[in-house]
Amino acid sequence: MDRVEQILRSLPGVVDAARLDDAQRLRVVELEARYEGFSVIPVRNLGVSLLAGRDACFALLKDGRFRPPKVPTVYLVEQGIRAGARHGLEVEGAVYTVVGEEVLEGRAAYEEPVIPVDDSFVIFPDRRSGPGVPCTFILPPIAFPELERESGRLGISGIISISPSLAADTFLREALGFPPSNDLATLLIGFNTVGRPDEH
Repeated sequence: MDRVEQILRSLPGVVDAARLDDAQRLRVVELEARYEGFSVIPVRNLGVSLLAGRDACFALLKDGRFRPPKVPTVYLVEQGIRAGARHGLEVEGAVYTVVGEEVLEGRAAYEEPVIPVDDSFVIFPDRRSGPGVPCTFILPPIAFPELERESGRLGISGIISISPSLAADTFLREALGFPPSNDLATLLIGFNTVGRPDEH
């Protein structure tokens, strides 16, 4: 675990890093579940819910120098995949039809009709099944390549990263002694241990 923490702390844009104990990790999962229950449109932070089943979890405090994600971190989805649909998303065995997504900086123009919600999110109207079909915002777990490249040597697997809600972010900062500055953000990293790391 010390080597994992060293790698995390060495990344550009990481201001601080700390391992969560089991009680802290479960508290984050509880806070996310409570937050999801108060949303007008259902929101499910799938990445945080998966942390409960991981062997270990770290929290990072990052600034604007931290590398941006390579894939959207928020989607608007319908449950399941319709016959012939080409825009599916699978998370831990569950499948969804993507009907909206976060727009990544520098992304090329879409080749299908979109409805911009703001500068950072679009909806794909032609993908909707119909107005009576419920939609959900989901935050899927995101890959964390800096640990995945070293996973064999570190003896870890099932690596995920996810941004917590505001309530969980506030809890993490207080519990871990991270400063409350608005120009910093938290990120959670979870993984399983698969044996002793290679020492060579």
